[in-house]
Amino acid sequence: MNNLLIVDSREKGHKSILKYFDEHNIDYITSKLDYGDYKIYKDNSVVIDRKDNLTELAHNLCSTTEHERIRKEIQRAKDDNVGQFIFLIAESKIKSIEDIKNWSSPHTKVKGETLLKIMITMKNKYGVRFIICPRKDMGKKIIELLGGK
Repeated sequence: MNNLLIVDSREKGHKSILKYFDEHNIDYITSKLDYGDYKIYKDNSVVIDRKDNLTELAHNLCSTTEHERIRKEIQRAKDDNVGQFIFLIAESKIKSIEDIKNWSSPHTKVKGETLLKIMITMKNKYGVRFIICPRKDMGKKIIELLGGK
């Protein structure tokens, strides 16, 4: 990848991702993004919004105020002609999107089946993608999704 990567300045808990970028000589800067957490400078083909786990995603999609914030963020991306808006979720025990229906967490009352239905609705309504990735592979996956090797 020969393009400059932008990491949102409000992105938290990403030290291992930045370490991966540094180890693989990925050029990046930290700057405020209007939507998402990772994108290529002056390239709106893909934007990635990283989620720390399914509990964070459940909070974002199932809370009325957070859902509205996320919806507006996706709309801003669409208004800027972003090609793909991807939610990249760090999870090691979940291997596929379909596995979410059996997911549960002591940190939320949201059931996996409910979360999955909301994700499917968001995908159908807004064209967003949801990708599950083990935490240890997040840096590599971000580069892959943004068009790098």
